[in-house]
Formats: sequence, C-alpha cells, structure tokens
Amino acid sequence: MDLREQSADLDIDWEILVVDNNCSDSTCDVLQTLSRAFPHPLRWVKETKQGLSHARNRGVVEARGRYVVFTEDDVRIDRLWVKSIYEMFAKNSCEAVAGRIEILWNSPRPRWLTDDLLGFLGYLNYGEERELTEDTPFFGGNMAFTRSVFDKIGMFDPNLGRQGRKLIGGEEIDLFKRFLAAGLRAFYQPGAIVHHIIDSRRLRKSYFRNLHYQEGRLRGDAFVMTDGRSIAGVPLFLFPQFGRSVTNFVQTLWRDGLHRSLRTEMNVWYSLGFMTGCARR
Repeated sequence: MDLREQSADLDIDWEILVVDNNCSDSTCDVLQTLSRAFPHPLRWVKETKQGLSHARNRGVVEARGRYVVFTEDDVRIDRLWVKSIYEMFAKNSCEAVAGRIEILWNSPRPRWLTDDLLGFLGYLNYGEERELTEDTPFFGGNMAFTRSVFDKIGMFDPNLGRQGRKLIGGEEIDLFKRFLAAGLRAFYQPGAIVHHIIDSRRLRKSYFRNLHYQEGRLRGDAFVMTDGRSIAGVPLFLFPQFGRSVTNFVQTLWRDGLHRSLRTEMNVWYSLGFMTGCARR
C-alpha cells in the first residue's frame, strides 16, 4: 500500500489512521519512521481485542473526519483513490461508497481458479457507476461511509470477521444488511481502485475448502431451530441438503473434471460445517 502518491489536486483535509491489532512485527517502528516525512497526517492506535471487526470498530471511534474509508494492509492503491471516493460522496449525497478491487497476482493463477471464485479473493467489479442493492454488497478492502452511519446502525459485529488465523467472515454482509434496512444509500465508484495482492497460501484448494467450512460452522453455531426433529442437534432437513450438495459435486466432477468442480465442492464443505456447528451448539 502507498498513500503518499494520492492526487494532490484535492482541496480537502484527510488523514491516515492505522490500527495495530496486536502486530508481532516491526509495524510501529515502520510507522514512526514514515510519520517523520509523510505528506499527509499519519496516526496509529493499538487495539488489543483480537479480530478484524474489533480493529475496524476502533478505527471508527478514533477517526476524526466526516468520512471513514477502509482498506487493508495487502493492497496497492491507485493514486486517484481518495479523490474518487470523495467525489462520489459529493455527487450523490449518499452514506456509503464502494470501490473497485482488482487482483494482483504474486504467483501464477492455478487452472482450477475459475472466474466465479475470484470474489472469494476479494475481487469486485460491478462495471459502471451504480447504486448498490442487496445483490451488490461492498467488500472490506475498499469501502467508505459517512461517520454518522455507525451512529444509526451500530458497528461491525465482533463475533464476525477474521480473528487471527480463523477464517471467519460475514461482518461486511451483516453491516450491509443493517445499512439497507435503515434506508441508507450506497454507490459503486469504478474509479476508486485498489489492487489486492494475493498471497500464495490463498492459491490452494484447501484455503477455499476451509473458508467455506468455517463459514458454515459459524452459521450452524448461530442457528436456532424452532420446530422439527434433529439427530445429535443437527436438524433432519440438513441431511438431504448435504446429500444433494455431494451429488451435485460428484456430477460436476464427472462432467467438467477436477479443474472445474471446486465451486460445487465448496458447497459440500459449507454444509458439513453447518451441520458441525449445529452439533457443537
């Protein structure tokens, strides 16, 4: 990430706030060195409660501006990023803006990594400028809100979102649902671009399997059964659903081969995680 080269023809005051969520490397030393000659105000705070949602919530509390813009530590930012987001807020008088996220490959793209899987690596491109709906949510690597949004709908749910090595998600979708339910408006700005650097560890099938298993288990942990029978805490209706997901995977594997079947296999892992979560609960 490099915010030093943002377009200079923007007549607003803005700052960079870094949230140190228990970093074990030289993050603080690097920030101290950068702050001495950084072209924009640079601050950092430490959030000891582990988890992405805790870190984002701390950033909201500490931010001083009218708008709060989020990105992550594994992206490279286009030089018009800040300007494009600000101009979209000014143009539409909206409460949130989502930007484009492109993929920056550090390793060769595997054959099995089809286009329909790129969203799980953070890829987001809705084409032209548009208002966002429940079918077009924002992603955490490139999203912005008016500060007042969090007073209206609350913060990110700390029970959701990455926590250390735990691949837990859903915090952005949860916030977006509350956002829309409150009657607020968000727009997609294709000119606000970040490039997500993909670590080689994410280019393994095991990453996608584990991602969906953990997501399913999280949903199973929170599932409340109001009626019907269960076995060891697992609702009976989940067993045929699991069977259908396995059947669909096997058929796709037979028809399309090993390099085109991961998407349906991920559904199997999600179902298995959901059942495990119900049983644990």
